[in-house]
Amino acid sequence: MRLVTRLVIAAFVVVAATASGRAQDSIAGDWTITIDGPQGIIDTDATFALDGDKVTGTMSSEMGDSNLTGTYVQPTLTLAFNVATPQGPIDVTMTAEVSGAEMKGTLDFGMGTAPFTGKRK
Repeated sequence: MRLVTRLVIAAFVVVAATASGRAQDSIAGDWTITIDGPQGIIDTDATFALDGDKVTGTMSSEMGDSNLTGTYVQPTLTLAFNVATPQGPIDVTMTAEVSGAEMKGTLDFGMGTAPFTGKRK
């Protein structure tokens, strides 16, 4: 086989493998997030959309719905959102390492932090 043909085939294989890996590693979709907060376990539902490395979505819990924004640069997911509480709004940031259909990270709510895990629904 000619060298040029081999190079073209090799390049195609690399591009196809990379695109396939990115599709499988996408965080887009529905997730269950479990936060081990200071008041106990909080279960939330999250829906993420991904456009390049930009993440948008919503998080729903007993405290209501929150719109979120952030980034996903494999394997790190970083999110920010605001939660309305009886004491006033709280800015929250979350950082997680994503591995397939699971994530693990830390939530920072300004007055402290809490660990959390997530699983794809």
